[in-house]
Amino acid sequence: MNHVKRALHRHRVALLTGSIGLSALVLTWALVLTEIRSERLPVNWPAFAIIALLLLWCERTPATWIRFGSAGVVTPLGMFAFGLMLVGSPSFAVGVALVGATLSAVTQSSSPVRIVMRVAGAAVALSAAGLIMMGMGVHGSITQFGYLPWNWALAIVAASVTIVVLNTSVAAVSMSIRRRTSFLGLMQRSLAVRITAEGALLSLAPIWVIGIDFGLVLAPLLGITTVLVFRSTRQALERSHEAHHDSLTGLVNRRSFLESLEEMLDEAHPSARPTMLIMDLDGFKDINDRLGHQLGDALLISFADRLEQSVPPEAVAARFGGDEFAVLLVDEHAEQVIDELGDALSEPLMVEDFPVTIRVSIGVAQAPDDGLTSRDLLRAADVAMYKAKRTGAPVVYYESCVQGPQRGRLNLLGDLGEALENHELSIHFQPQLRLSDGEVDTVEALIRWQHPEHGSIPPDEFIGLAEQTDLIVPITELVLRIATQGLLNSGVTAHLAVNVSPRNLQDPEFADQVFAILQESGFRADRLELEVTERSIVSNAERCRYTIEQLRRRGVRVAIDDFGVGYSSFEALRVLDVDRVKIDRHFVKGIIDQPRDRLIVASVIDLAHDLGLDVVAEGVENVELWHALAELNCDVAQGYGIAAPMAYPALRGWLSSWSEVQVARLRGPAPDSDAVPTPSEQGARPTIAAAGS
Repeated sequence: MNHVKRALHRHRVALLTGSIGLSALVLTWALVLTEIRSERLPVNWPAFAIIALLLLWCERTPATWIRFGSAGVVTPLGMFAFGLMLVGSPSFAVGVALVGATLSAVTQSSSPVRIVMRVAGAAVALSAAGLIMMGMGVHGSITQFGYLPWNWALAIVAASVTIVVLNTSVAAVSMSIRRRTSFLGLMQRSLAVRITAEGALLSLAPIWVIGIDFGLVLAPLLGITTVLVFRSTRQALERSHEAHHDSLTGLVNRRSFLESLEEMLDEAHPSARPTMLIMDLDGFKDINDRLGHQLGDALLISFADRLEQSVPPEAVAARFGGDEFAVLLVDEHAEQVIDELGDALSEPLMVEDFPVTIRVSIGVAQAPDDGLTSRDLLRAADVAMYKAKRTGAPVVYYESCVQGPQRGRLNLLGDLGEALENHELSIHFQPQLRLSDGEVDTVEALIRWQHPEHGSIPPDEFIGLAEQTDLIVPITELVLRIATQGLLNSGVTAHLAVNVSPRNLQDPEFADQVFAILQESGFRADRLELEVTERSIVSNAERCRYTIEQLRRRGVRVAIDDFGVGYSSFEALRVLDVDRVKIDRHFVKGIIDQPRDRLIVASVIDLAHDLGLDVVAEGVENVELWHALAELNCDVAQGYGIAAPMAYPALRGWLSSWSEVQVARLRGPAPDSDAVPTPSEQGARPTIAAAGS
C-alpha cells in the first residue's frame, strides 16, 4: 500500500512539473511570436550585453542570493532579466534568464525536478511579464525617451507585480505538493517576503538600464547602490527568519512549528494524517554538565543536522528549546518513516571529531485520533514521549497511553501548581554523619510529591520543570519553611541542608526571602546550609555570586553539590566562596576497587582541606565505604547505608535510635557491632550502627 501511495505522490509531482513546464513553453513561444509580429525597434545592445553578463555572474555566485524559509531563494535574476526587457528585447531577455536560472539551480545541486521547476518558473513569470508589457504597447528600449510615458510607467508596475506574484505562486505550489500542505497558507507566509525581496531588487532594474545607457562611469555607483539595497533587504529578511527559527540549530522554533501544525490541521488533504513527534535527548543534561556547554551546543547542532537530513523533504523539524525537538509529518506511511528516523537518530553523532551516542525518546501523536487541535496533539505527544523516557522504549505512540492516567510533562507542569495548593508536596530528611565520631552533622531536606493519580513522582521528574517556570520560587520557600520548623521541633542541633536552583540564586530578592523565613521560624542562619550546583556559575554568574555573598555574610553556609561531575567544578571553587563540597556518588562508589576513583577522591579531599573547606561524600552504601572514607580523612558521609530519606516522624525515630547507638558505643562495643542491618531490615533505624562509628 505504501508503495502505491508513494507512486501516486510521485505522479502528482510529475504532473505538476509537466504542467508548469508546458505553461512555460507556451508562454515563451507566445512571447517570441508576439515580438516577431510587432514593430521592430532598436535594442540597446551594449547595455544588454553588460546586464546579461551581470545576470549570469550573479546566478553562479551564491553570495548574491537571499535565502529564507518557505519562500525559497531570491536571486538577482528577476532584477537583471527585467532590466534586459527594458533594454528592448523581452524574448532575448527570457532566453538569458533561462540560462541563468539553470546555472543557479545546478549550483544549488538541485534534483532534476527542482531544476525544471526553477527554470520553468522563471520562464512563466518573465514571459507573462513580457506579454503584459507588449500587450500594453510597450516595446523597444526605455532609453529612447526623454521622459517616461504613462503607459510605460503602468506597464513597468504591472510587469513587476506579475513577476513577484507568479514566482511566489510557483514556489508555493511546488512546496505545497511536496509537503502536502496548504497552498494558500504558504502564499500568505511567503508573499510578503517575496514582495520585500524581489520588489526591492526589481525597483533597481530601470535605474541600471538608464545609468548604463548614460555611461559606464556610473556602473560603480550603481553597483554600490545595489549592494546597499541588497544587504539591507537581506538583513531585514534575516531578522524575520530569526523570529521563526532557532538561533543555535537553524531549525524552526516552537512558535513557527505550532503555526505550521495549526495550518496543516485546517488545510491538510483528507487522505493525509498529520503526525507530530516530540523527542527528548536522554542524558543530555549530564553531558552538558560534565563536558561543558560548548560541547553541549555542538551536540545539539549535530543532532539537529542529523534530524534534518533524516526526515522527508516535506516534513517540518523544529527545536522547542533545550534538548527537546519536534517533527511534523504529513506522510501517509508515517509509521515506516518514524521507524527509519529512530534508526537514523540512534547512530553515533560526530561532535568535534568524536563519536557520541545519545539515546532519543520519541513520543508520537496522530490527528485526528489523538487530537483535533495543535494543543491536544502537543499534549498527547508529550505524554507519549514521557512514557518513552520512563519505560526506556525508543518510540511510544499515544494510543498506547490512553489506557491509564496520562502523565506527561505538560500534565505534570499543570498539576504542579495545584500540588502546591493541595499540599501534595512533602519534605523527607536524610541525615549526614561525621566520620570522626558518628555524630549527626547535617540533615538534608528533600522534596517529595505524592500525586493523587500517579503516586510518588521522583524529584528529577518535576524539579527540572519547575526550574523552567516561576514555580521553583514557592517550592523552595515551601521546603525552607517546613524543614526549618520541623528541625526546630525535633530538638536536633544539627545543620539543615536545602537544595536551591540557579534560578533562585539569580533572583535579587532570594536572600531577603531566606532571612525572612528564618526570622519567622526562629531558625538560626548559621545552622542553614544551601546546596548549589556548578551550573550556578555558568548562568548569570555575577548575579549568583552576589546572592551567595549576601547569604554567607549573614551566616548561611553554602555547599557545592555533585562536585566532580561537571565541566566547571574547579572553576566553581575558584570563583565562589563556599564552605564545603559534596563529592558525587559516582566517584565515591569506586574508591574501594577503582584506584583512579580513590586517587581522585583523595585529591579532592586534600584540596578542599587546603582551601579550608569541609568535604561530604555522597552515596555511602556500606561499612567498607565508610571506613575507606575515614582513612582518606573525609569529614562527613551521606547515603542509603546510613539512612534513606524519611518523613519527619521517621526522622525522630531514627535520631532516637542513633542516639542509643552512640551511647552504646561510648559504653563499649556490642557483641554484634560488625553487623550492618539493611534498610529493609531496619526501616528508619540506623543502618551503619556501631560498626560505622
